Amino acid sequence: MNECIYAYLKLSKEVFEIDKVLLGKIPVGDDRCRFDHNILEAAIKAIIKDRLNSEDISMSGLSVSAYGVCPTFVVAKKAVHVDGPPTVFRSYAGDGIRPSRCAIWQAARATSAAPSFFKEMYIDNPLPGVNYVDGGLGQNNPSQVGLDEAARIWRTSKYFCLVSIGTGRQRASRIIDTSKPKNNIEDQHSLFEHVKSFVPNIVLLVPGWKTAKNFPPGVFALIQMASALSSMVTNSEDVHQRLQRTSRAIDVDKQFPYFRFNVERDVGDIGLEEWKREEDLAANTMSYLEEQEAEERKKMCVNCLINPPRFKCK
Repeated sequence: MNECIYAYLKLSKEVFEIDKVLLGKIPVGDDRCRFDHNILEAAIKAIIKDRLNSEDISMSGLSVSAYGVCPTFVVAKKAVHVDGPPTVFRSYAGDGIRPSRCAIWQAARATSAAPSFFKEMYIDNPLPGVNYVDGGLGQNNPSQVGLDEAARIWRTSKYFCLVSIGTGRQRASRIIDTSKPKNNIEDQHSLFEHVKSFVPNIVLLVPGWKTAKNFPPGVFALIQMASALSSMVTNSEDVHQRLQRTSRAIDVDKQFPYFRFNVERDVGDIGLEEWKREEDLAANTMSYLEEQEAEERKKMCVNCLINPPRFKCK
């Protein structure tokens, strides 16, 4: 586990160390992106080659017997139709589905192509090719997708244990946060930084924002709205609440054990690129897992996974 954490932190530092937009050093073809997708691609390929001896193995080439892996999927969205159904890149076959033909590294790049962070990922297998962006836009919590996929793989199984691991619960979003004084320049700059992570070119509309002593009321209101909307589109709590209600359905035959572990405080609003806050992430996550309620749920979850229940875990 410690090796995995160290590898993750090393990867985060390598990928997010240099914000190209802030430095004015935009990668070729990345006129809207803050970080160099080439660094991310190289890191992903290196990990795959280290584990599978080749960086070009396809999703369909991930044989369970050969590599001892479990069925795996990642989610992305079509760049020209982000409000459409998610694209699921799979390593397995099932009822009406088959393994994806693209390379593993391509699927990994597609699911990590967060708008404004990394360039869209073009995948041409199968033809015609399509550009993809991060599945977090509307599918930031893929638990429901996972449940649907499981039903396609194991058609005759009636009972599933679903385990969901969140990345921290976000603060409530307000379209206009009237609790913050409009003349607090630190709050204004903080909001602007948040919006800029999604819309880097907004700096062109507000020249001199770094040294500004106050934003015009209309601009500040727009920044607040954009900040709230960017949080809403990546919200993962709605899916969790829906699954929790489904797992506890009145009809006993429709119930299933469902566990979600998600740090409640001080983690959900840490940005994707904020690798320097690793100590905050570690401390708050450990504190959450050491709480009595989390301890009890961990034991229940382990029991359900080791001893699959016929109906539900108690």
